[in-house]
Amino acid sequence: MAQPLRRSAEAPAKASRLVAAPPPADVVNGMESAQDLMRRFEKLAKKGGTFSTNPEVKPYVFYGPQHLSLSWVIQENLWKFKLSAMSRDVLDHMTTNHDAQALVKMTQSSLATKFGCSQSKVSRAIGQLSRHNFAWKEQRGLYRLNPLYAYRWNSTKQRRLVKSLEKTLLAHPITIPTVRNEATR
Repeated sequence: MAQPLRRSAEAPAKASRLVAAPPPADVVNGMESAQDLMRRFEKLAKKGGTFSTNPEVKPYVFYGPQHLSLSWVIQENLWKFKLSAMSRDVLDHMTTNHDAQALVKMTQSSLATKFGCSQSKVSRAIGQLSRHNFAWKEQRGLYRLNPLYAYRWNSTKQRRLVKSLEKTLLAHPITIPTVRNEATR
């Protein structure tokens, strides 16, 4: 037979309630002090102009010499391609190092040296990228990145390049694989 739970001889301590502290007297709408707001109004009155409650818009900042644009649909579904880690490394290298024609000058041996692995591992990674049409070999030491996946940020240049490569791109479509869930089988 189960024994009843024993209660401590001491009564539990009464929990103290926390009460929200009132806001400081100089806060306006929880944003800034009234004195600060008055200084801004005075500055506005002296210099003229308009007053806005919207925050200042900061310029868009990105790292590197040029801005890249990636296909967000492919990027969102990149996990479905089941790319190896080396394939992702090579794809990232190609994405950041292509020229205006979406060409990347690299050799398998230079990539193997850069990533600290064997040339055959780089070769398998490039083969995997080629099978999924992310990139393909144009000639020895020259690969083309699919401009529908990643390209420099300039829509007119991209449209021109896609138009010039129309037949090639139709032969190299990036098709997102369907993933079957094991639980639904």
